[in-house]
Amino acid sequence: MTSTTDDAVPVKRRRDRAAREREILDAAERIFGERGYQGTSMDEVAAVVGVSKPLIYQYYGSKDGLFLACLSRLRAQLLEAVSDAVLAAPDAEEAMYAGFVAWFAFLDEHPRAWSVIVDEGMLSAGPAAQAADEVRADFVELIATMVRLNLPPGRATDEEEIQIVAQTISGATERLAIWRTRNDNSPTPEKVARTLQDLLWQGLRALRES
Repeated sequence: MTSTTDDAVPVKRRRDRAAREREILDAAERIFGERGYQGTSMDEVAAVVGVSKPLIYQYYGSKDGLFLACLSRLRAQLLEAVSDAVLAAPDAEEAMYAGFVAWFAFLDEHPRAWSVIVDEGMLSAGPAAQAADEVRADFVELIATMVRLNLPPGRATDEEEIQIVAQTISGATERLAIWRTRNDNSPTPEKVARTLQDLLWQGLRALRES
């Protein structure tokens, strides 16, 4: 009986820590998004969560570590949302549309996420800049995959051409994300995605026929 009780304690502690980490990251994401990296203090994050500042340092090591943990979680959540939407689509054309909708919908559901990803006070160099670039690289590769899937059978694959298209689409989605953030998340993700899809599909059709 003693052994069973002892075994249960570490499990409960692990669950408690996981829940506490989620609370810390939720608060940190919101505060980083509102105030930027430079304007965020560990004291404020600790006060919002209701824990001691030393506990946050114990979990993340530093403010840089906390910021990187926020970026890492956002990257995983964003990639999962977009990938799930793409994989559920019935064909390649609808997959691209679904991916765009998922991208903008995710940012609507996480209103401070985009500010964290593009925090100029932190992302000019170093690990945070690398982490943000990895978010973009994931999305660019997903777009590049969609472009490849829409090439006609037998057409030679020009990877430089595909990367040009994917990078252009990625840049367009970033600018649209910034614009929508400043415009109270309007128009809807579906309208933005459909308009962007219609515009880009003309270019993709030209690639198919060249």
